[in-house]
Amino acid sequence: MDENRPTIRRQLTRMVLIPSISFLVLWAVMAAAETRQAGSLLLSVTQGRDGIHAFGRLADDLRAERRLTQIHLGSPDDPQVRRALKTQREQTDASAERAHGFASEFGPGPQGDPLPGTRAFAPGSDRLTGLRATVDGSAADRKATLNAYNELVEETSEAAGVLLRPLEQGASLTEAAQARRLSTAHEQFSRSDALLAGAIAAGGMDYDETAHFTYLTASYRDILSDASEGMNGRTRDRYAELAASGTWASAERLSRGVVTRPPVAEGMGDQPAAWNSDLDVGAQEWDRAATASEPALGRMVDAQFDRTVDTAWNAAVRRLAVGAAGGALTLAAGVTAIVAATRSSRRLTTRLRRLRDDALSLAETRLPAITARARGGRSVDVSAELPRLDYGGDELGQVADAFDTAQRTAVGAAVKESEIRRGANRVFLGIAYRNQALVQRQLRVLDEIEADEEDPRALRRLFTLDHLATRARRYADNLIILGGAGSARRWREPLPLADVLRGAITETEDYERVRLTSAPRARLSGTAVADVVHLLAELIENATQFSPAGSPVHVNCGRISGGAAVEVEDRGLGLTDQGYAEAARVLSESPEFDVMALPEEPRLGLFVVARLGARHGVAVRLRPSPYGGTSATAVLPDRLLEWAPAVSQAPQDALVEQHAATGDAYGEQRDDRR
Repeated sequence: MDENRPTIRRQLTRMVLIPSISFLVLWAVMAAAETRQAGSLLLSVTQGRDGIHAFGRLADDLRAERRLTQIHLGSPDDPQVRRALKTQREQTDASAERAHGFASEFGPGPQGDPLPGTRAFAPGSDRLTGLRATVDGSAADRKATLNAYNELVEETSEAAGVLLRPLEQGASLTEAAQARRLSTAHEQFSRSDALLAGAIAAGGMDYDETAHFTYLTASYRDILSDASEGMNGRTRDRYAELAASGTWASAERLSRGVVTRPPVAEGMGDQPAAWNSDLDVGAQEWDRAATASEPALGRMVDAQFDRTVDTAWNAAVRRLAVGAAGGALTLAAGVTAIVAATRSSRRLTTRLRRLRDDALSLAETRLPAITARARGGRSVDVSAELPRLDYGGDELGQVADAFDTAQRTAVGAAVKESEIRRGANRVFLGIAYRNQALVQRQLRVLDEIEADEEDPRALRRLFTLDHLATRARRYADNLIILGGAGSARRWREPLPLADVLRGAITETEDYERVRLTSAPRARLSGTAVADVVHLLAELIENATQFSPAGSPVHVNCGRISGGAAVEVEDRGLGLTDQGYAEAARVLSESPEFDVMALPEEPRLGLFVVARLGARHGVAVRLRPSPYGGTSATAVLPDRLLEWAPAVSQAPQDALVEQHAATGDAYGEQRDDRR
């Protein structure tokens, strides 16, 4: 027994193991992916906490440097401001170095950055250095400098946003969005603080600065008003402390005063009215309010970031615990299911193996012997010959019972069929041989009458009667072929292929319509002459019967590689695609004769052609004709042919017109009967 051959046991084992193992692998992959995501989230939370703190410190230092820079540009001769700005720049550089060091460890970002938004703070970057050099020069513009510092702070926010993005999952998504909004409000307040502090130092605020200041104050107020409803925990406490502090109230009062001051200053004398750039806010007064409010606002933002990080951390730990527990439970359940299913399949395969062995013993040993005895004509007791298979009352036992019933039915049917077929074939062949003997005697009598008759009109009638008798003999041969026997006609010597074609034409009813176009110089083996004539006659008669009356049927024969091809082409209606397919099936594999009785209109001619073609290796094919009918091609193999040597001149019988060949064909037909 081949160990690699698929068996029921192996199939059942695969049916059990493949889904179970696939389920386990799937759950293992999902658990691994979940654990990996949870671990990645834990790492992201840790990195996010450290990174947000580092970049938050850098942003605070940049805001302080921005504020001092605006005051310095408003009052460049104040030595105290210059010293404070220098000290703040050193603090900013230290914060930038720490932030860049963290960003480098975090991993490379797009375009080679260690982290998006940190290129300006990398060692060797000239943005911050160049900005400071411009501030220290004499051509610095307060508005442009403010925008440049704003861009630097925005880059720190971008880096913090990259660290915050992995935390935006599940419950932490809302907290992260809240942190972004509060961070934006903090930055808007800080910008308004720097803008107003610089304007106070410069001694006035022009129209553009007033408009920008108005936008900034309105923006952070709107954000804080909307975000206050969603605050929780320490963030809400810090916001409550901020809102209740006197410094915040003072800052709000002073900023509103700047926004609501009279916009136009009345001119003196003949001077026209101009923009009111005067501010009723003192530097010390604003410093006390802003420098206390801005850190309080930053602590509120830090509290919200801490809440976001804590929420993401808890979610990651929970996912990790759930994934580990689920993986362990799934593994235990899967192993239990596999063990139970394997045991059940082993018991089932044992019974199936027994049933297989019993069934093979019956099918390979007993059934062939019983069938052989039935075909040999000996009596068979089906009940005694086939023992019953007993496998219980479950589904497998029912299969065994069904197999018993099928065996008995099949053997009984085979025995009965064999008996009927033997009897039918004996009757069939007996009638066919008697009919053929009578037709053969009739042809001999007709030959004698034709030899003595001199009246042309009577002779023509005798020829017609002779033709009808010849067709009757072919029909009798059909019966003999269908019965499985060979034709009674024999040739000892090879016959020219042209004479074979003429003989086939004369055995058809409407032979006058058939045109023999060409025939090569070859001789057909005598053992195949009768069957090839019969085969071609069936094809030609089909062409004449299924084409319009009066339309020609062309017969063409030529040499091809491996033999000779005989083409019979009509101009009838042809067949459907299904009809051609069915004809090809019958011609390639001729069924038993009893199968031919199943269709309502069996094509006995094709069946006879298939039997004769299989007997001599003649391949027959039907295909649509270019003229609308059907073209039948019969390929005679080289082993049946003897080719004449080539000659210089065209042979006289290479092209034979049918009307000139009719008489010779009848003469050859008379020779066939000898």
